[in-house]
Amino acid sequence: MSSAQGKFGIDLLSKTEFERSFWGRFLEWALTTGRYIVILTELVVIAAFLSRFKLDKDYADLGDRITGKKAVLAAMANTESNFRLTQERLAKARKIIDNQFKATAAIDKIMEKFPLGTEIVGLTVSAQEVMAEARAESDTMIGEVISRLAQEPTWKEVELVNVTGDKQQGIRFSLKLTL
Repeated sequence: MSSAQGKFGIDLLSKTEFERSFWGRFLEWALTTGRYIVILTELVVIAAFLSRFKLDKDYADLGDRITGKKAVLAAMANTESNFRLTQERLAKARKIIDNQFKATAAIDKIMEKFPLGTEIVGLTVSAQEVMAEARAESDTMIGEVISRLAQEPTWKEVELVNVTGDKQQGIRFSLKLTL
């Protein structure tokens, strides 16, 4: 036989009865293919066993980090509470200041509209309206004040509430200006 034709093996030993049985074939398979399966399984088990050390270390580190962050949060709780309280106070102060600026702007606009010969005696300012008590030398001046205030777009409504006359103090009148 030449080497170009290929090699094949000749088994001169005849197979025994045991080798031809189910258990004989199983034993032959277990000794050849089965050992590779066992070796592969052992490698997987060893890899899992070794990875357990890393996972345990990661778990412990994570627990330490969580404990550290809890301590930081507990330490910062008082500061956060003070910060939130300060924010609420600032919001209330801002609201009060905004209302005061609106009131100041409303008073300035009222003062601009009063001509010479009229005098403001008292002002009451609320969020939605301004009550003005004034004194005028004549009734035409009251009409001029009402006309000027009615032309201002700041006021939704200008209402003459009360008019009284006195020879010594002039004509006293009250206006209700709705924002």
